[in-house]
Amino acid sequence: MPYSKVIEQFKAAFQQAYRQVVDADAQLDQLQKEGHGKFDTIFNQDQGFTTKANRFMPYLEEVVGDFDNFEASPSDEKLPALVAKLEQLLATLAQFKGSLKQ
Repeated sequence: MPYSKVIEQFKAAFQQAYRQVVDADAQLDQLQKEGHGKFDTIFNQDQGFTTKANRFMPYLEEVVGDFDNFEASPSDEKLPALVAKLEQLLATLAQFKGSLKQ
């Protein structure tokens, strides 16, 4: 199975996610300055990430690292976990953005 379309879609998603992550991390920095956002990690250990951080960028870096491994050696076995992590990251970013509008 050719993965060129899949790789293109991941790269586009990473560009979108990067902008969202930068904005979200800036908002988290502001909330922390205001005395809010007292948490240790964004994702629980059972959500598929090995990273433990209180900002989004380290999680995006983990997903991009997983993608680099996939791109170097594409396989159907690596794809589901990679997709799941990216979906989890994007969904959490959307929830965070939505929670700020309320």
